Amino acid sequence: VQPGQLVAVVGAVGSGKSSLISAFLGEMDKISGYVNTTGKIAYVPQQAWIQNATVRDNIVFGVGYDSKRYHRAVENCALKPDFDMLPGGDSTEIGEKGINLSGGQKQRVSLARAVYHNADTYLLDDPLSAVDSHVGKHIFDNVIGPQGQLNTKTRVLVTHGVTFLHQVDTIVVMKGGEISEMGTFKELLAKKGEFADFLVQHIAETEQEELDDEIKELIDEDEALKQKIERKLSIRNASDSVKSNSSQNRRRDSVKFDAIPVKGKDKLIQAEKMETGKVKLGVYLHYLSSIGWFLGLATIVFLVLTQVVSAISSTWLSKWTSDTSAAVNGVQVVDKRNYYIEVYAGFGVVTVISVVLASFALAFGSLRASRVLHESMLANILRAPMSFFDTTPTGRMVNRFGK
Repeated sequence: VQPGQLVAVVGAVGSGKSSLISAFLGEMDKISGYVNTTGKIAYVPQQAWIQNATVRDNIVFGVGYDSKRYHRAVENCALKPDFDMLPGGDSTEIGEKGINLSGGQKQRVSLARAVYHNADTYLLDDPLSAVDSHVGKHIFDNVIGPQGQLNTKTRVLVTHGVTFLHQVDTIVVMKGGEISEMGTFKELLAKKGEFADFLVQHIAETEQEELDDEIKELIDEDEALKQKIERKLSIRNASDSVKSNSSQNRRRDSVKFDAIPVKGKDKLIQAEKMETGKVKLGVYLHYLSSIGWFLGLATIVFLVLTQVVSAISSTWLSKWTSDTSAAVNGVQVVDKRNYYIEVYAGFGVVTVISVVLASFALAFGSLRASRVLHESMLANILRAPMSFFDTTPTGRMVNRFGK
């Protein structure tokens, strides 16, 4: 791919179009050959990635704000009318994964982000699939196409349509994970190979009014291709007539629902709150009940017993050292000494047993509490209404499960 070229990648579903983009990005294992890229690369995925921030922050994405460059990207990506409808304009907060934007809006925000960052190479994975035809034409003419904002950049455009293919420099046709054909629109049409079959199939599945006039002229010049398309269309029309009655019945039974008004100025994702100060008694009681009252009380009893026995053993040792009757003329009486040693040793044994039992009770209790709290939290998450997931970031939920 030469610098400044616009290359379109086409093919049937599963032919390897997106895999080719992944190979350019280094996200596939290279078996042979080489992949060489220069400069900065901007990637627009098929499923737009949107962060939980304002629309402007999603487009600027950590780079310094340049008003002229920003508004040009927004205008060319057809986002200005959407900003006028949003309650806060481009300062409107986008929820987790862009839940309050349509698929087309998310795709255009993703494209505007790439355009704003002024990269050298643009890898565009079907960015026009989620937008209307007139919006797609606006974006192609003003951003991707030969007269667009990126006309001096290297562009690789994956597309499932044929509307703009006659305007690209090179077309790459994918089949079975391999490049089957490569050339200009006219060259591939003249070959009557995989690209011609792809074109016929696409035209048969879409409305002919959507085709560009130049494509229609090229098809009219090729009589064999024109007849092939007409046969495909006749088969499709016959199939459509069979389905027309049932579709009319379904439309009669359809019900129209009014849109639910939304308070636009309310923040969608609320800031996370954390209580400060001392821990409430209810928290301790809830954890104790999760451990189990038997194991919880057993842990407390053994820990208290350990401290009590330790204090008694210290008192016993103090009494032993201060007992004057235990020694005669500086020599300790054997019976007295053995008595003190045996009692002191008994206290030591009781202390060890208490510590071991307390540790076992605490360990088993902690495991049980972890399981009980996790199961309870999971059950509540699975039974939560959809509005909870719309307003609670996924990272916040995962963070709770990780503690």
